[in-house]
Amino acid sequence: MPAPESLLTDFDLDSAELLEAIFAASGTYFVITDPATGLIHAISDAWLKILLYKREEVVGHTSQELNIWLSPEKRADMIQRIKTDKVVNRFHTCLRGKDGSLHDFSMTIQSIVLKKKNYLLFCGYDITEEIKVKNSAVSSRKMLVDALEAMSEGFVLYDPDGRLIICNNKFKQFYGYSDDEAKPGVVGYELGKLDIERGTVLVLDGDSQNYINRRQDLAKGPPKATIVQLKDGRYLLLSDRVTEDGYTVSIQKDITDIKEAEFALMRARDEAHIANNTKSEFLAHMSHELRTPLNSILGFTQVMRDELLGDLGHPRYREYINDVHHSGEHLLNLINDVLDISKVEAGKFELNEDVLDLKDTISACMQIIRGRPDAAALDIEVKTSKERVYFQGDERIMRQIILNLLSNAVKFTPTDGKVLLELKKNSDNSIRLTISDTGCGIEKDDISVVLAPFGQARINARTAHEGTGLGLSLSKMLTELHDGTLDLRSEVNNGTNVSLDFPATRYVDPASI
Repeated sequence: MPAPESLLTDFDLDSAELLEAIFAASGTYFVITDPATGLIHAISDAWLKILLYKREEVVGHTSQELNIWLSPEKRADMIQRIKTDKVVNRFHTCLRGKDGSLHDFSMTIQSIVLKKKNYLLFCGYDITEEIKVKNSAVSSRKMLVDALEAMSEGFVLYDPDGRLIICNNKFKQFYGYSDDEAKPGVVGYELGKLDIERGTVLVLDGDSQNYINRRQDLAKGPPKATIVQLKDGRYLLLSDRVTEDGYTVSIQKDITDIKEAEFALMRARDEAHIANNTKSEFLAHMSHELRTPLNSILGFTQVMRDELLGDLGHPRYREYINDVHHSGEHLLNLINDVLDISKVEAGKFELNEDVLDLKDTISACMQIIRGRPDAAALDIEVKTSKERVYFQGDERIMRQIILNLLSNAVKFTPTDGKVLLELKKNSDNSIRLTISDTGCGIEKDDISVVLAPFGQARINARTAHEGTGLGLSLSKMLTELHDGTLDLRSEVNNGTNVSLDFPATRYVDPASI
């Protein structure tokens, strides 16, 4: 920088007077120091005013003495740089006022020559307010980022050109994006394509492009909602909205719990509908099943009461008495089945357990079955092991299970068919009881029906039989009370196979008896 004398040749002023006039009148922050001693030779009124010093408190002193520099090491760094660069621009530092207040300055420092001597000229620009605004903006952005990260929903903001401006980590987690994939500047359309390519979002056939393009036709106003399912089974509610400036705000909310509750409600509604239909079917079956024996009982007893065939000693009355007895037994069995299944479902059924010989139980059941008229022409075979099979269970209930299954096998097997009962103790002491037949069989879709209370599978009018549909379901429940499982396999026109499997804990070692 040339000496001031060369710029003002027409004025009769020395350099000291000129600098004093400039420093007094200028609103700029000027300081001239001796680079060798660090002494301050001149300072502008603007700097004195902001630092709250008087001129005599500063001139002739060093900044170290006054403790003006908040970071003295920065001053040392600046002095080192000026030796090589001659000029240092936009040097940021913080100065301390006399009252302890702090002020940010952007400085330009350069070497000047006055009367053939080197000095340092500091020209400062107060950037305190700029720094405050910048810090406030940084703080506001940090607050915004913190708020977005605290959200339980995914958040993403796109500019009018569809480029990502900001998003939170929840948004990235939902779709499995890396930081690089969901960085500012990425086009939302490309993220949509990535979702489809990876299978992150499950869409129906033909809906892939609609998912990718879903934000392109958004209009300003209320958000447009879309529900998508992620590949991990979660459901997201996407709410996209365009602002007045054309920016697109998208919020993704996890509504899996809501959808599951909705599905549960639908299932409950369907189950209620099925239960209502089951109730109607049950009432229809029970109406027939109860009325038939009651009508027989009332009819025969009325004939006997009125002695329509003569005195009570008439031989036909004995036949009627047998019919009344049979009808009464049938009615009692129906009522017992209904009561038993109600107790089981209510969890109030108690087993009267004892050690029983399953071979004896099967023999007793076979005597009853073979005495039935519809079993007389059937080939009924029993296969059991030579050894005794002792079982811990309820004798009456085990008979009921076996009789129910044998009765079904006999009922649905034609006269030239075969019924087979097998009892086997496995090497691990588990027990299997199998009853198979060559009857009409059951449709695959009807198996779950017949195992439900009051369920009956009717293939056609010729295969309709009496019964409430409680036999199989009750047998299944009673088997499970004995820690066992009932497995039913069947094929139309190829018969039915029912297997009862009981764990080894139900087997009783003969040596312990």
